[in-house]
Amino acid sequence: MGEESDLGEYEQLRDMVDLLVHASQCCSPHCQYPNCRKVNWLFRHGNECKRGHFGVCVLCKKMWYLLQLHAPSCKEPECHISRCRDLKEHSRRLQQETDARHRASVEGILRQTAADIAGNSG
Repeated sequence: MGEESDLGEYEQLRDMVDLLVHASQCCSPHCQYPNCRKVNWLFRHGNECKRGHFGVCVLCKKMWYLLQLHAPSCKEPECHISRCRDLKEHSRRLQQETDARHRASVEGILRQTAADIAGNSG
């Protein structure tokens, strides 16, 4: 029962990302793609909203949620979806910082182990 629910949720998320990709390219004022105009309107709002940067605006939160669904799986280096590149760059920087902390931690453990071995052999 849980697997069917998870699968349905996954399909809904995938449909949302597909809608986002479609809406970002669609210029038709009479588009029949379900919710295309709503998503276009949401992004226009997000580009103009003054409150969204502080996490106050519910509409901007919805927009960011869609972007956060899309960006991790996006393989396009020059993605045309607004803010996708920004999110990918942010994720890349966070990963670099995490990798640097991990390397420093491992190097510290190795130095300590070498010092312990040197101290015990003398």
